Order: sequence, then C-alpha cells, then structure tokens
Amino acid sequence: MNIADFTVPEIEYFRNNCNFVGLEKDLFEMRVNGNTLDEIAEALNISRDWAGKLSQKVNRKIIRVL
Repeated sequence: MNIADFTVPEIEYFRNNCNFVGLEKDLFEMRVNGNTLDEIAEALNISRDWAGKLSQKVNRKIIRVL
C-alpha cells in the first residue's frame, strides 16, 4: 500500500480514525511524504525490519477503518 497515493481527505480520515500511537504516527507521516522504509528506519533510528513491521501495523489499521 502506497500511503502517499491517498488523497488529502483520506489521509486526514486515517489520522483521525486509525489511533496511530508512538512510532506509528511518525512512520505514517513520513510515508505520507513519500519516504522509503530505509529512510524512515534511518530517521527514527530503528532497524529496517522494525520499520517494515511498523508499516504493516499501520497498513492493517488503515484497512480496518476502510
């Protein structure tokens, strides 16, 4: 799922309804801006694998609210 492809109203809906917490919020915002998982991992000082797992959690939350 490419979060950057969603419209602005959709992104706002996800922000308000997905209950992102902690690093999920940071990852979501960086994905909105089109950052790669490698870039996110480096910026958040986490492993690439952990960034991937967080991304999966974010995607599952988005799917649940759709």
